Amino acid sequence: MTTLLTLPAPGEAVDRDSRPVALRLLGPLEIVVDGEEVPLPQRKLRQLLAALLIRANTTASNELLIRELWGDRPPPTALAALRVYVSQLRKFLVRHSLEGRCTLGTRAPGYRMQVADGILDVALFEQQCARALASAEAGHLELASQTYHEALALRRGPALEDLRDSPVLAGAALQHDEAWATALKRRIDLDLMLGRHLELVGELRRLVVEDPLNEVFCARLMVALYRSGRSGDALAFYRRTRAKLIEELGIEPGLDLRLAHQAVLTDDAGFQLRPRIPA
Repeated sequence: MTTLLTLPAPGEAVDRDSRPVALRLLGPLEIVVDGEEVPLPQRKLRQLLAALLIRANTTASNELLIRELWGDRPPPTALAALRVYVSQLRKFLVRHSLEGRCTLGTRAPGYRMQVADGILDVALFEQQCARALASAEAGHLELASQTYHEALALRRGPALEDLRDSPVLAGAALQHDEAWATALKRRIDLDLMLGRHLELVGELRRLVVEDPLNEVFCARLMVALYRSGRSGDALAFYRRTRAKLIEELGIEPGLDLRLAHQAVLTDDAGFQLRPRIPA
C-alpha cells in the first residue's frame, strides 16, 4: 500500500517545517500533519481549499471560486469576501506549517495552490495508475496488479463526500470516482488473468450486491465462479441477473455476460473476457 506519511527514524529530530503532511480528497477532505488530522471546521474554507486542491498547481479563477462558494447567486460583495477567505486560508496554512508544501499564491485571474510532490492523494493515485498501466502494457501483470492494489487503497470513500453539494466540487468528485472504478475493473481483470479466481469470488459478490446491474462485475463473477469449480452457481447467477436486467431495464444481457454464459455451458476452460487493460 502506498504510504502518504514518512515517519522519522527513531531518535531523529523532527524539524517543524518538515513534518509529514498528507492532503486527502479521496473520501472526506482531510489535512494530516505529523500523523494527526488538522481540523478546518469552517465550511467556506473547506470548500475553498478543496476547489484549489482539485486544480493543484494550476490557476483557479475568481469566477470559479465564487461560484463554488455561493452558487449562481453570489452577493455583491463576493469578490471582497473571497479575498477575506483566501487570507484566512493562508493563515491556516502558516499556523500549521503547511505553507512550504502547500503554497497559496495570487495568479491572475484568481489563485493558484502549489502543492509539493507526494502529499496529495489524487495525484498519487493518478501516478500509481499510470505506472500500473505501463506495467500491464509491458506484460508485467503481477507488478501491475500490485500497483493497482496500492492505488485503490488510497480511497477512504467517495471523493469529497462531505463537499458534494456544489456543482464545481461534485463534478470533480464524480471524475475521481470514475477513475477509481476504472482502476478497480482493470485490477480485477489482471487478477483473473493471474488465476486468482478463488480470491475474487467474495470481492465480486460484494461488488454485485452494491451494484447489481453492473454487467462488468456480473460477468467477472460468473467467470470466477466457473473457474472455482462452481458452474452451477455461475449459471444460477446468470439466470437471476438476466431476469433482473429484463425486469428493471427491459434489456437482455450484454456481450460479456452472454459470452461468459456460453463459456460455462460449453465448459470452455480457456475462455477469457475482453480485458479492460490494453493488450
